[in-house]
Amino acid sequence: MGYLSIIVGFFLVVFLIVKKWPAVIVGIVATAVIALMNWMNWNEVINTIYFDAFTVMVKSLFPPLFAGNLVAQVYSRTGAVRSIGDAMANALFKEGASPARTYVSCILAIVIPTALLAYCGMNSLVTLIAFYPIALRLLERAGIPKRWIMGILSFGVYSFAMTAPGTAQLVNVLAMQVTGETAASGLVGGIVGIITELVVGTLLLVILIKKDVANGLTFAYGPKDVQVADDKELPNWIVSLIPLLSIVVLFNVVKLDIFTATMIAWLMSLVLLHKYLPKREEKILPEVMDVCTTAGAAAFGPCGMVGSLFGFVTVVQSLPEFQNILNFIFSLNMAPFLVLILSINIVGAFTGSSSSAIRIGMPMALQHCVDSGMSLAFVQRLGCFATSILDTLPHSAAIIINLGIADQDMKEAYPGMVVTTIIATAAGTAAVAIVMGLFPMLP
Repeated sequence: MGYLSIIVGFFLVVFLIVKKWPAVIVGIVATAVIALMNWMNWNEVINTIYFDAFTVMVKSLFPPLFAGNLVAQVYSRTGAVRSIGDAMANALFKEGASPARTYVSCILAIVIPTALLAYCGMNSLVTLIAFYPIALRLLERAGIPKRWIMGILSFGVYSFAMTAPGTAQLVNVLAMQVTGETAASGLVGGIVGIITELVVGTLLLVILIKKDVANGLTFAYGPKDVQVADDKELPNWIVSLIPLLSIVVLFNVVKLDIFTATMIAWLMSLVLLHKYLPKREEKILPEVMDVCTTAGAAAFGPCGMVGSLFGFVTVVQSLPEFQNILNFIFSLNMAPFLVLILSINIVGAFTGSSSSAIRIGMPMALQHCVDSGMSLAFVQRLGCFATSILDTLPHSAAIIINLGIADQDMKEAYPGMVVTTIIATAAGTAAVAIVMGLFPMLP
């Protein structure tokens, strides 16, 4: 019954989320089904396992989400996002360019800077939230329907920036701890993987965007998106970049925690951009207070949704059948690199977490891979890329948060995220496996 309950539980989560049920209640409903089908003690399941995991997740998510939303609110209301977005658009969008070239320029204008920020170690959520209003402006200029915004933003922060050689993201750090290799191990294979993901993801996005536009879809702001009036005086785009860049410096160089670094950047944005904030009765304080209120509400919603689903996943992980599934993977007679990819993705699919996939899946497959002749560098780089494939299924934290930020539903936004965080990353993983398998002498 345990195996059936896992299947039923995950099917129920995906089905109810697609049907637009609130994720907060979906996690509780799916947990109740798991407990009922396995005759588990309800009080223990809900109070000891589910809500313990719920609070752990909320505690870890709220600080960066709240601080990131504070920055995003200031940038939206002051017009700094339009200033930066227009500067980037003017540099990349060429008059008379074909629609396809315009779409590619827009995608790269979002993916490259967000990927660089994430690669340098900036928290992925903060990067995504801070860049979201800038991405809106770029999509508006390019005429790309808003439904693709989270697919493009996710392309920047949840794909190769998280798994590439040398990245400061947690996935690479954890893999280093498992293998004992350096951050840049598997350099050549990783570079090929990056290029593959960029090409595949961009190509597929352009094809889908052109199809939508041909069907009459256009860009439109959502009801909760902050728009800047066309006649509003805008801050200088270089000045506007200073608080955002300060997050990277404070987090990576000064080594402050991400919440403190982002809060300092928010205060810096108020100092540098305050004269562009709307005033109420000639006073700026009421607007600042509203920024705080809105940012808090925007952070609590996704925290609750992700916490609920994480609680459900933790209940599933407590079942002995879950461990049996993992053990079965290692008993299969297949190529060692496939065992590594499969084991990592089984964990990633169940937990919706790339870091959990590395923590659990890689150590269990490591000895099998080494005994079969794979180098530690091969294991590390292929393992990192593999974590980015199935960690973004509909129940994962990243997907739920993205939907909340953009105020979109699964049916509308998820296809774009499938293209960039599942299909493109699978292609990149395959490229790493081929290159490092055929040319093991390369660094």
